[in-house]
Amino acid sequence: MTKRLLRSLLCGTTLVAALTAADQGRAQPEPSLRAACSELRQALRGLEGKEGELTTIQVEGELTMVRSDGALVYLALCHAPDPQVLCVTYAENGSKLGDRVVASGSFERVGPNHVKLDPCLHHEPDKERPR
Repeated sequence: MTKRLLRSLLCGTTLVAALTAADQGRAQPEPSLRAACSELRQALRGLEGKEGELTTIQVEGELTMVRSDGALVYLALCHAPDPQVLCVTYAENGSKLGDRVVASGSFERVGPNHVKLDPCLHHEPDKERPR
């Protein structure tokens, strides 16, 4: 294949994927599990053996950290002894330490007591999920 044809095919594939995502109206797949901080450890047992697969989870809890490096925002949820969750996102959306939020994102286990959601979306529990 010529470089020009390959580039055209890649652009077309990207466009189709973008239109499909826009048509579905979702920024990410539906979560495989939903849990409050206190339920998270038990809920995660159902995901054992799925490392390497794209798995999205949703966690509701209190923000224990809100930090930014200027490009990314890092939100931490849940207090020990529950697994602590790090949500890597692009905007604070007005969230402050102590706020209750719902965070959903691509799941990565970072040890027995830590979970990373990257990329992650978050919102207040009583508001509609961001798109």
